[in-house]
Amino acid sequence: MDSESTKKGVALAPAYAEGAPRRINDVEYVSSDEALSMLAIKKQSLYTYVSRGLIRTTEHEDGRRRRYLKSDVEKLRTRSPSPLEKPHVSHTLRYGEPIVQTWICEITDQGPRYRGHLATHLVADHRSFEAVAELLWTGVLNPREIVWPVQALPGTLARCTAAYLLDIPDTPALGWLTLLTQLMSSSPLNGSAARNHDPVSTGMLLIQAFAGAAGLLGPGKAHLAVVNGETIAATIARGLGHEGNGDAIRLIDAALVLSADNELAAPTFAARICASTGADLYACVASALAVQSGPMQVGGTVDVEIMLEALVGDGASRDSRPAGYLRSGLPCFNHPLYKRDPRAAALLELVAGFDAPEPETLAMLEFIEQTEMTSGQYPNVFAALVVATRSLGFPNGTAAFLHTVGRTAGWLAHAVEQRLAGAMLRPRAKYMSALSDTA
Repeated sequence: MDSESTKKGVALAPAYAEGAPRRINDVEYVSSDEALSMLAIKKQSLYTYVSRGLIRTTEHEDGRRRRYLKSDVEKLRTRSPSPLEKPHVSHTLRYGEPIVQTWICEITDQGPRYRGHLATHLVADHRSFEAVAELLWTGVLNPREIVWPVQALPGTLARCTAAYLLDIPDTPALGWLTLLTQLMSSSPLNGSAARNHDPVSTGMLLIQAFAGAAGLLGPGKAHLAVVNGETIAATIARGLGHEGNGDAIRLIDAALVLSADNELAAPTFAARICASTGADLYACVASALAVQSGPMQVGGTVDVEIMLEALVGDGASRDSRPAGYLRSGLPCFNHPLYKRDPRAAALLELVAGFDAPEPETLAMLEFIEQTEMTSGQYPNVFAALVVATRSLGFPNGTAAFLHTVGRTAGWLAHAVEQRLAGAMLRPRAKYMSALSDTA
C-alpha cells in the first residue's frame, strides 16, 4: 500500500511513467472476505490467527479495514485444508509447505540460519565470507579466519571481457557474471568432470573470477586478478575503486555473508532442478543466474536505484518522493517470509554506523524510518543493499552484483545436496482445460 511519502512527489523515469509497471514485489494482501474464503473459517478464527501472529496484516487504504498477507493465509491453508479440497500445487510451491529436504539453510524470524548459525550473528562476529561459504559447502565453521589461495583462472577471462567491454560497455553486473560462468565452464583448467561437482574447488575458482568482475563495474573497467593474501571482499573493494577502505571492505563482507543463502528462493530452486538432472555445477549456477535477473529477484534493485535517485539524487528536493508505484508497495520493500527483514536491518545498521555518513546517506535512512512509521513498509535485503552501496558511492548495479556473488556460495551448496538426493525434481501439473472430445 502507498505510504504518505509515495503519494506526493516527482515522477519516475519515463519507462515507469508509461505503460504498466514491472511486477517487482512478491508481497500480496487479501481482504478479510478473501482470507475467510481461502481458509473456510469464521471471522473469530481469523482474528485469533492474527492475534497469535500467524497472519500478518496491514492497514487498508481507506484506513478503516485491514488487509491480510496472502502468503501467511496460504501457509495456513496448506496446513489445514478443508475435507473437500486438498492444497493445489500453486499453494504449496508459493511460500507453502516444504517440498525438499535440506540441511543447508533454515528460515527463522531472526533471519536465515546457515547450518545452525544465524547469518546476522556471523556478521556481528565479523566472520568472513570465505568462512561462511565453506560452512555452507562442508558443514564446518572454521574456528579461524581464512584467505583462499589464489586459483589459476583462465587467461581468456581478461581478454574476452576486454573485447566484450568494447562492444557492449553498458553490460549489467549479472551479464558479466553469466559470461564469466560460461567461460569458466569451457576452460580446460577446470580439470576432470569430477572437479565440477566439488563445491569447494569449483566455488573458489568461480567466486574469485566473479570478484574480479568488480573491476569491470569500477573505474578501471577491466577484469581484476585476485592477489595473494587478499580476501574476496578486499578484491571487490579494490575493483570498485575503494582499495584499503575499511568501511567498504566491512560492508562488502557483510553483504556477501547476508546474501549467501535464503533457503529455497527461486534461483536456488532452479539450481537444484538443474543439479537433479546430473548437470555440472557451472550449468547449475548459469541456471540460477538466469532466474536471479528477474525483477522479482535481484533485478528489482534497478527499480530501487531509480527510486532513490528521485529521492536524493541531483535535483531532488527534500520534499521529493518516489512516485508511480502501485499500492502493493515500494520496490523491494517488505518480504513474505519476514515481518522485518533481519538481513536488511543488519546492513542498514552498518550504514548508520559510518563515522562520517554523507548527507545523501542520512536522507535515505530518514526516508526508510519515515516510510516504516507511516506505512509499515521496510526494505528487504535487495533494497538495503542498494542503500548500502549507494552510501559508499558505488556504481549502479553493485547491489545486484554483491548479492549474486554471495548467493553463488549457496547455489553451489544446494546443487551438491540435490545431487546427493539421487532423484530428479519433476513436479506434475494439474491440467485445467475442458475435457477432450469422446469418440
